[in-house]
Amino acid sequence: MLAIAAALPIVVAMALFLARAKAVNMALWSLATGLAVALVFFPAGPGKWLDAGVLFGPTIIEVLLILFGGVLLSRITTETGAMASISGWLGRSASHPQAGTVLVVFGLVPFAESVTGFGIGVTVGVPLLLRLGHDVRRAAVLSLLGLVAVPWGALGPGTLVAADLAGLSLQDMGVRSALLSPPVMLGSALTCWLVLRRGAERPGRLLAHLVAAALLLNCGILAANLLMGTPPAGIVGSLVVILVHLAAFKIAGSLVPAGPQVLRSLLPYGVLTAGLLLARLATMGMDASLSKRALASGGVWLLIACLVAHHLAPERGTNARPLGSRMHAAYRSWIPVGVTTGAFTVLGAILALSGMGQELGSTLAAMGPAYLVLGPIAGGFAGFISGSNTGANSMLAATQAQAALAMGSSVLQLVAASNVAASMATMLAPSRILLAYEMAALDPGRDSDPDAEHPGEQEVTAWVAPKIAALLACVCTLLGVVTWVIH
Repeated sequence: MLAIAAALPIVVAMALFLARAKAVNMALWSLATGLAVALVFFPAGPGKWLDAGVLFGPTIIEVLLILFGGVLLSRITTETGAMASISGWLGRSASHPQAGTVLVVFGLVPFAESVTGFGIGVTVGVPLLLRLGHDVRRAAVLSLLGLVAVPWGALGPGTLVAADLAGLSLQDMGVRSALLSPPVMLGSALTCWLVLRRGAERPGRLLAHLVAAALLLNCGILAANLLMGTPPAGIVGSLVVILVHLAAFKIAGSLVPAGPQVLRSLLPYGVLTAGLLLARLATMGMDASLSKRALASGGVWLLIACLVAHHLAPERGTNARPLGSRMHAAYRSWIPVGVTTGAFTVLGAILALSGMGQELGSTLAAMGPAYLVLGPIAGGFAGFISGSNTGANSMLAATQAQAALAMGSSVLQLVAASNVAASMATMLAPSRILLAYEMAALDPGRDSDPDAEHPGEQEVTAWVAPKIAALLACVCTLLGVVTWVIH
């Protein structure tokens, strides 16, 4: 009976998803259900709730701050043309459309996603892929396949939530997630090749290029997790891919000089990356405290990067928007994302501290080692439903940790595998596919040929979804088998 009650919040989320409810409503009703179940079936005194607030309050605040900073930075760089300037420069420098495509999928999309999250990488990737000669369907699926660094998206709030709810360190979670990511990276590379091989001049060379870029990205992320910590790992890993391609373009003689506008557009990202690294180095000797956490917080450095981006914008002095106006607009865009993520994160804290996660985890552990195979698949399903690894980890991380403990298995392995699977599943989330289609539909280049037939949303979804679904099923199953083998 208690296990059924503990599962109700997750069941409610799934039912509302199938009923096509809005994400905000899904999160709020799941939270209300979780709170009601905790009060009725898992009662605790005020002191325990206060302890829960002290333990998880800073994490919730940091996650929400990171999300707001990501929205604001995305809005500033879009309005000022900074992201377009960077993307355009890299696109013009590509020595060949094939090289440009690989750079977009494993360099630019992961970079944009690592800085801002929310699928923003898709908004960067689709226009560039269209200009590289790809049709709407290919541009959509290739940009979605570029979401391979989602565990580190927006400086990794989802991975942070998973680590906190499971009682693990953020760096351990980041390193293990990177070690488990090669199937995601290589699977995306192979799927890209299957999509592109018919029009490729040299299919074998294309496959080698895709695989090399995927492995380079994975190695860069792993090294950054080990040396710099988890928050900047996605940024650093994608920058490695970008810099290697720029070096190749330089050798090929196609590299276009960056110019002062591009360099100015890049500065906020440099401040963000350098600030996170320097803050980590400066706080290594400090005892754990709120001050240490604030100094090295991705949310704090994102806001600093936003200030740099605003004040260095090329439009300053002409038709510049005030910072307050941009913050207000970003706040309005952040509300649905923040409410949804915040509600799921609070629900995760309730599951972890009320005993609901422990009860549900013990019940799942009764399945024996078979659950080690199913755990990552469940994480993938949660990522598909919520469209966010933060939401997925908030729902499942505590339960996964308790299941691993009950089976005497590695908590780190099961939770990290679930984190990677949930992150990859966001490629297939309806909101992400819709975003990719809308970016293609809104592209001004579509109007240049009024006689051309452009596919509709349902047609694009029907073409894109099966390819990503097949990849997701294979990777989640593989992660589950690996977790079972090494437990």
